[in-house]
Amino acid sequence: MQIEAALLCDAATMREGLLHMLGGPISRIWRPQLPAPLGVALAVIVGMDDAERAEPHEIQVTVRNETKLLVSAMGALQVASLNANVEPGEIVMAPFAMALHSAGTDGYGRHSVHLSLDAGAAEREIPFWVLHPDERQLPPMG
Repeated sequence: MQIEAALLCDAATMREGLLHMLGGPISRIWRPQLPAPLGVALAVIVGMDDAERAEPHEIQVTVRNETKLLVSAMGALQVASLNANVEPGEIVMAPFAMALHSAGTDGYGRHSVHLSLDAGAAEREIPFWVLHPDERQLPPMG
């Protein structure tokens, strides 16, 4: 199992095994005052082989700023019933979406979304910055 793609976007939805994304990828969020909602969604595509499709998988998503945990959410992914007509050995792309629109932050600077499947069997970190509109450059990484 491998995370093939993960990004923040304005909106992400699922329909009939298809991932629909709008307005991404997002790496900077401009907020004139805090606290403020992040106003983003998470779009993910996971590659799974035959055996992995047959089992349910645990998804953990956390959102942090530089000093604290902002959101922690758990979910599940299982795709066996959606992919009955695949070839032996085929890697199936299994998409999922998670709304993080109402998740809020009270600080400017670097933030990150951490995605973990099956307690670390596959992981991805998506950095992004929350900035005041007066800031014209991304702060230095450090």
